[in-house]
Amino acid sequence: MNKLIVLLLAGLLCISRQNLQAQVSNTASLLNVHNMGADAAAVKASRDFWQKAGEGMNEQWFKLREGYEANYSDGDTKGRYVYDKHGNWVYSILTYGEEKMPEDVRQLVRSTWFDFGITWVKEVRQAQDLVYVVHMENDKAWKEVAVQEGEMRELKSFCK
Repeated sequence: MNKLIVLLLAGLLCISRQNLQAQVSNTASLLNVHNMGADAAAVKASRDFWQKAGEGMNEQWFKLREGYEANYSDGDTKGRYVYDKHGNWVYSILTYGEEKMPEDVRQLVRSTWFDFGITWVKEVRQAQDLVYVVHMENDKAWKEVAVQEGEMRELKSFCK
């Protein structure tokens, strides 16, 4: 349970940090993937990214104080991969719609909150941990739940 909380907090921190980086231009600099050849850590990170996400994603690379970040958009899927200063993968966050959810996760969520529609899913991976944050809404409320290892926990719930 503590791992879940730590992982979710890390994900939320990263999301808020990404918004902050868009506002403060000196915290990250855009890298050209073709000019990263002199930086061994950047090359290691890019190879790992291409292995995990695939080539031809038209990703954007950013040099951060503590490492590297790759962002891409492929249809309705958005991905963010973060690497440390040595080029080692730290975590990734994928955002997509209900149709790309794993069937077992979808069934678990739908069987509990059958009167809510799933609007988006965030898949957060870090080391051996995998958490799905599922955002749902209906005409009266919206909810966010976390699903990890077959267990579900409500994170937020608001009335409209």
